[in-house]
Amino acid sequence: MDEKLNNSQFDVVDQLLSSVLEKDSEVLETSIVKEQTVIRIRLEKRKRHNVTIIEIDSGDVKKLDIHNIAKELKRRLAAGGTVHGNVIEIQGDHRYRVKRLLQEMGFKEDNILVDENVTIA
Repeated sequence: MDEKLNNSQFDVVDQLLSSVLEKDSEVLETSIVKEQTVIRIRLEKRKRHNVTIIEIDSGDVKKLDIHNIAKELKRRLAAGGTVHGNVIEIQGDHRYRVKRLLQEMGFKEDNILVDENVTIA
């Protein structure tokens, strides 16, 4: 009876440890990808409207979950926007606020490049 109880306790502990370690490894992989990702932020002028363009260069885009990043940026900036492949478009001129928010999300400051020039599209 005691052996069955001990085995079931070990099984529960093993399951908890493996689930925690899996989550930790996923978080670690995501943070490594964020540190290695290069992001270019620029401003485009389209028919009298400004659009902040965020280009994400990463080897593993799926781990970054660009749609959630865009959703969080739009929410925090109170602006509309969309995602096209590896590019996030945010309505308005939010270049420096986007840089600060991306740093808060865990992206490395040295890898976030802000273009000072305005591109007319």
